[in-house]
Amino acid sequence: MRRFAVLVALCIAAPLSPRLAAQRNEVKLQIALPAPAALGTDGPAIATANLLADDKTRQLLRSGFPARIHYRLELWQKRRWFDHPEGRTEWDVLVSYDPTIQRYTVVRTHDNELENFGGFATVTSADVRCGVPYRPGLHPSKSGKYYYNLIVDVQTLTESDLDALQQWWLHGPSAPGKANPVTTIRSGLGVLLSRVLGGDKRHYEERTNVFSVR
Repeated sequence: MRRFAVLVALCIAAPLSPRLAAQRNEVKLQIALPAPAALGTDGPAIATANLLADDKTRQLLRSGFPARIHYRLELWQKRRWFDHPEGRTEWDVLVSYDPTIQRYTVVRTHDNELENFGGFATVTSADVRCGVPYRPGLHPSKSGKYYYNLIVDVQTLTESDLDALQQWWLHGPSAPGKANPVTTIRSGLGVLLSRVLGGDKRHYEERTNVFSVR
C-alpha cells in the first residue's frame, strides 16, 4: 500500500509529456450556435483558447511586440450546386505588453467601436480574456440551410503596430547610440526579422455543421 502511494505521488509530481503538454496548449476555436428557435435572429458565440500559448509569440509579446488577432466570421448558405456567401463580419483584438507597469493590455475593435478590457498580470490571463465568448451579431435573414466559417489569424510585428513598437523602444531599455529598429523594420529586412523571431502569421479555421432556418 505504501509503495502504491509513493507511485501515485511520483505520477502527480512528474512533468507532463511533450504530447500532453502540446494537447493542453492546443489552439481551439468554437462557434456555439444559439437555440434552434433563435437561429434566424441571434448570431453564434465565438470563443477561443490558447491563441497566445505559443512560446515564440509570448517571447515577442514580452519583448514589446504587440500581437494582433484578426477574426473573420462568414455566413454561407448551402445550395445544391454552389454555396452562396450571405454575409461576414470582422473584428480585431490587440494584445500588448507595457514593461513600465508589467501589464498586458487587451483591446477589441469592431465596427469602429473600441473596448478596452484593462491590464492583466500574465499573458495567460490575457489569453483567457481574448477567448471569452463574443457574439458579433451575424445571422441569417431568411429561411434556408446555412453554416458558419470562422477564420482567425494571429500575427506579431505588423505594419500597423509600429507606433506601439516605437513607444516601447523610446521608453524601454536601450543603450547609448543604439539604432532605432523601426527604420529597419520598415525596410525589407523587417519581414526577415519577423520570420526569424517567429512572428509569422498563424492561421486557424473552424466551420459549423449545416443548420436550417425556417
